[in-house]
Amino acid sequence: MDTLTHAISAAVLARATTPRQRANTLSMRERTVVGFLAGAAPDLDFLVNLAGPVAYLEQHRGPTHSLLLTPLWALVLALGFSLIRKRRFHWSAYFGVCLLALCIHIVGDLITSYGTQILAPLSNWSPGWNTTFIIDPYLSGILLVGFLLSLYWRPRTSAALTLAAATALVGYQATQNRAAMDIARAYADDAGLAVERIAVYPQPFSPWNWKLAISEAEAHHLARISLRRSSPWPDPGEDAAWWRQILASYQPVQAPVWTRHSQFGSGREDALAREVWSHEAFDFYRWFADLPALRTVDDHPERGTCVWFGDLRFQLEGLTPPFVFGMCRRLVDEDWTLYRMRGGNPVEI
Repeated sequence: MDTLTHAISAAVLARATTPRQRANTLSMRERTVVGFLAGAAPDLDFLVNLAGPVAYLEQHRGPTHSLLLTPLWALVLALGFSLIRKRRFHWSAYFGVCLLALCIHIVGDLITSYGTQILAPLSNWSPGWNTTFIIDPYLSGILLVGFLLSLYWRPRTSAALTLAAATALVGYQATQNRAAMDIARAYADDAGLAVERIAVYPQPFSPWNWKLAISEAEAHHLARISLRRSSPWPDPGEDAAWWRQILASYQPVQAPVWTRHSQFGSGREDALAREVWSHEAFDFYRWFADLPALRTVDDHPERGTCVWFGDLRFQLEGLTPPFVFGMCRRLVDEDWTLYRMRGGNPVEI
């Protein structure tokens, strides 16, 4: 989830849980500010990007998003707020609202597909519930409108109703997840696929847009569907705006378009792709990629032979896919060099 929505959700939670005013307790206004800032704090891990893209993939939504470390981060934040306020309140007055803010941030990330390392640093297991796209205007809108309402009408009641509405939306999205899963399972059975895993991923603009993924041993079958659309969009054309291309890619349930994506390709590509995929320097990507697939094998006069992989989980029609990594070597007896694709250009790591 985007950082601003995290911050607003934490501010709403802080307002909904404000106790009756008494001595040595934060006012609702103070709880709102603390909740807002603490709710955004875990995303400070974007600074890991300064250490490079590999470190970013390994640590983003890592220790700062760990349920095991949440009490520690809440304590650190509480001490910081107490110092900033020149110890007007003891750190314990801030601890509870910081803890709530951090927890709702983690839940807000768990409902997406990226993965969140909730057991860091003991484990890099990264579950994702796949109910909500990472930027969801419906969820963000509910939280923002509810927050503004709580400023003018029954703050605790408004905030509580806002959280209930947001929870109801995510619950509805979970039912759409199950409906999409049923469609994917039915196709896998009809096509006689040797299924190893079936997953569905929420998509932009609508809770009814889904990406279906059926994984075999070394290939993925993908389809983009709209659970509510009865007829396909007109072809927007290659020059259409990116958002029109995205919307047009989701087909009616009655007429899905399935595509097969090989993890390693064939012929010369297969041998090279397997060599890169098993390379020690590619460990991070084997851990990270949920739907890894070979993108291209190309030859460059300076970089030599390059093998590129992408994660189909993040691929959207009309947009350059993120998290594309590869390895290149100029001569057969040389070792491979790690690269990432940035803005369509290879960058050595």
